[in-house]
Amino acid sequence: MEVQFSEILNRILVIDRDIAELNRLKSRLPEDRPYSPSLQLTFDKQINTLLNERVSIMELPVLNPPLWLFPKETLQGQKATDETSILKERKSLLAGDLSVPHPNEQDVINFIREIPKSEIHLHLEACVNKETLKFLYKKNGIEITDKEFEDKYNFKDLMGFIQVFFFVQGAVKEASDLGYFIDSLAEYMRSNNIVYCETFFAPSKFIQNGLDFDEMVEVMVNRIRQIEVKDGVTIRLLVDVSRSFGPENAMNNLKRVLGVKHKEIIGIGLGGAELMGPAKDYAEVFKVARDSGLRTVAHSGEDDGPWAIWDAVSLCKAERIGHGTSAIQDPELVKYMKDNKIPIEICVTSNVFTAKYVRKEQNHPVRYYYDQGLTLCINTDDPEIFNVNLTYEYFKLYRFLDFSIDEIIDLVKQSVYCTFHPQKETLWKQMEEKIEAIKVKYNLAPQPALV
Repeated sequence: MEVQFSEILNRILVIDRDIAELNRLKSRLPEDRPYSPSLQLTFDKQINTLLNERVSIMELPVLNPPLWLFPKETLQGQKATDETSILKERKSLLAGDLSVPHPNEQDVINFIREIPKSEIHLHLEACVNKETLKFLYKKNGIEITDKEFEDKYNFKDLMGFIQVFFFVQGAVKEASDLGYFIDSLAEYMRSNNIVYCETFFAPSKFIQNGLDFDEMVEVMVNRIRQIEVKDGVTIRLLVDVSRSFGPENAMNNLKRVLGVKHKEIIGIGLGGAELMGPAKDYAEVFKVARDSGLRTVAHSGEDDGPWAIWDAVSLCKAERIGHGTSAIQDPELVKYMKDNKIPIEICVTSNVFTAKYVRKEQNHPVRYYYDQGLTLCINTDDPEIFNVNLTYEYFKLYRFLDFSIDEIIDLVKQSVYCTFHPQKETLWKQMEEKIEAIKVKYNLAPQPALV
């Protein structure tokens, strides 16, 4: 669908005005009020919705674009009526200039969105978009009004978030439904140019509801392989053994994982309510997993102190720590994780929402961790539920925590080396080549020395 340039410009002006107003109001929230975190999240959700709309508008074909949009040299030797050629070059011609001291924030967002990325801390259920979820509810004969549906996502606290997670799982009535979950994840990856991801799949609730583990895995693996052939992106699964159902259930889930032999299933993760299940209770599960050649990761330091992270890395020997927000409280732990190159899976928006240790992006320890030389990767955790995406997670580092464009690119590289990809260097070289080309587009490439 082509639209008039004036319509696009007018809508962008309205969006920019609304974003500026929302940011102004958010900045006036008091830091020491119990209602501040939930209000801040509400502001962030609306700002992200507007930013997404702005990006989608910028990608619309323009009917009769004004010639002043394009440099004169582009039009030399070209008829002014040759709109097709102009439209083909429109995207690159409108790229911003990030070499200036204070580039336009939308240009920064566009640059981050365009560069290839990896993501390794996100939950499959939290990648299911609303359209897919509504389809599944209707397909499975579950009646729910539009108001009831939207109210589920209008949560204000952690318990509300957990209810949304269960709400998503409740849409699944047969193993084949999980193919739609993988499709939603692939759509999310395409929209953020994510070329490799590792996602958590939590089977316990589905198994309790009567679904067969092996059948669920077959559905997901087959769909993952189809997507890899079609889109060239790679998806790998980490099965969440989950604290929420206890150590015995975790060991049962591990045995199920050991019973399937697919390269797409690479390991286990320990998720669930941290305060209800200390990592030390799952040390034996992790030992069996390691001895069997599986990769192991653990959510830790999100809702508990640094001692919980110590247990995860020393007793469970987790290869990566999800969140790790409380590690900053223990300098010895920070040094240990740096010396042993144990990555922290950073999830800024998620940590601000849970508000246990961080209530504002500006106060997130990721800046300290990076300056101390820890190995880090940037993630969303639950993109559809928090209404955020990987592009904006990186952008928040730029906007709120003074990360430079070069530091953001370094974090993109670190994220690749935090993965369990069998050929990290090859993957990074492929990504780096594309990033260098995009840097030229945004005037970030080094200028040749004058002779």
